[in-house]
Amino acid sequence: MLVPASPARLLGVLLAVLTLATACASNPARLPVVDPGEAKGSDETVFIATTRTPSDDPAVRFGPGRGDDLYFAEAGVWVPHNREPGSVNLPSSRVNPAREFALTGFENLADGSDFISRIDEALAPITLDERRIFLFVHGFNTPFSDGLYLNAQVLNDFGIPGVGVHYAWPSAGRLPAYLYDRDSAQFARDGLAETLTMLADTQTMGITILAHSMGALVTMEALRELSLRGRNDVLEKIDPVMLASPDIDFDVFRMQLASLDPPPQHLAVFSSSRDRALFLSQQLRGGGHPRIGSGAYRDELNALGVAVIDLSPIADGRGFINHTTFASSPTLMRLSSSGVLNDALMGESTHVRSTGIGVLTDLAAQIIYLPARALGER
Repeated sequence: MLVPASPARLLGVLLAVLTLATACASNPARLPVVDPGEAKGSDETVFIATTRTPSDDPAVRFGPGRGDDLYFAEAGVWVPHNREPGSVNLPSSRVNPAREFALTGFENLADGSDFISRIDEALAPITLDERRIFLFVHGFNTPFSDGLYLNAQVLNDFGIPGVGVHYAWPSAGRLPAYLYDRDSAQFARDGLAETLTMLADTQTMGITILAHSMGALVTMEALRELSLRGRNDVLEKIDPVMLASPDIDFDVFRMQLASLDPPPQHLAVFSSSRDRALFLSQQLRGGGHPRIGSGAYRDELNALGVAVIDLSPIADGRGFINHTTFASSPTLMRLSSSGVLNDALMGESTHVRSTGIGVLTDLAAQIIYLPARALGER
């Protein structure tokens, strides 16, 4: 006779499976600077603001420790063309630029003023309608290098216009350090609020935020902090806000959202019922509190004015855990490049930009759930 496993045993088994599945993420990828030579690829410029402690090791740059200051840098990230869309081929000991990610350059910036000036220089040649900043906030269990490579992959594979900025908060980059990361998310809130304040002082026409996993908690707390400070001027420049697989309790999120004045006009949650990382997070809390990225609160989020993109039916994301489908799914890339995804989220009429638009609009209708009205509407 089979005896049902106890919840504690099931949790232990799940943790073991996830540990094996994410073993690579537990060892920070190197950040070698290379000359790509004749290799085919793209050199993505990414500006960096971080509350991590600096490292003397040039292959690491920033470690998992919590810094007393906000540090700034500018990186050139090499993204090879010879790879599967949505994949990040981390550099080996002898980097092959034809297939692997690496850096083409890295420069520490003196201070916030230098950070703003460099971003303004990058914005200057861009046409006004695309003179935007795309800010990425990474998630749990993410070393500095892995988050930076993921940011560059998203910028490249989704063809995101404007200037890319990476906010790197001090994740330990180890699966067992979940509680350390949870505390770090709170620690990093003020640094992100300060970063957003500086970005709002640039010549950008607006700031798009994409925050992943526990990075969504950092983001919502930073937006709440800006609202409490009365920084309406900063908040008015931030739209849309996209939370991918957000590791946030629904009641906490509801209170965070209620405190934002003004809220972003367009806020979207990318969710999936197949996200094993969020299932683990739920189990760590006693099993009774699904995270808002799990798909359990679609109707409730819509009622709050939040759009929901249900990635559960999308099966072409990379990895067993289904926690990064937002970045690795070629299907989602096609929805984005066709304009269907953006038009739906921004409340605009869908128009044809690519072949197969009928198939894409049908898919969009199956996975995109829009609220009756956007958050910013009065």
